[in-house]
Amino acid sequence: MGNLHKKGREESEILTRIREFRKVRAISLREMAQRTGLSEYYLSQVERAMANPSIGTIKKITGALGIPLMALLAEEEETNKRSSGGTEEVRIVRADKRKTLIYPGSVKRASLLTPDLQGKLEVLLTIEEPEPEGSDEWYSHEGEEFGFILEGRYEVTVEDSVHTLEQGDSICFPSHLRHKMRNPGNGISRTLWVITPPSF
Repeated sequence: MGNLHKKGREESEILTRIREFRKVRAISLREMAQRTGLSEYYLSQVERAMANPSIGTIKKITGALGIPLMALLAEEEETNKRSSGGTEEVRIVRADKRKTLIYPGSVKRASLLTPDLQGKLEVLLTIEEPEPEGSDEWYSHEGEEFGFILEGRYEVTVEDSVHTLEQGDSICFPSHLRHKMRNPGNGISRTLWVITPPSF
């Protein structure tokens, strides 16, 4: 069907959450169309999981709603239970309970390592196969982000500057600057991203 899903959950359920967020915020389809530059018809198709939106398009929609993209993966009930030590501040995300977003057309996934998006940090682990130049999408949002290359090669373009990173390298920049990322190498890349405030 579409492109956005969590392990063990139908993608259609996640896409239809867009309508729930829009209704709660009392935003009409017409207003959403104005905010995103997408047609009302197409937005309606997305909300009914009848369209095949890219991650960039979903990010544009969630940006217009004022929510991080990963908010679409939020559970009705908390699956990442708090520590049994009785301390409310300590929370654990088990490896098999990560909320994971899978990108279209390639083995590219982003897993949320923080329990939710309620704190000041959003931490993501991304795993990506090599991508051809021009296949990546531009992003721009509030805040700041930090990336660390765990494995492979990675290319981060910020405005007009292209930065090629190797294993062990790191990068940080203000997120309002236009940016895009891709794996330009020959094998899998693994990267760790810290974003504040949560906005992806």
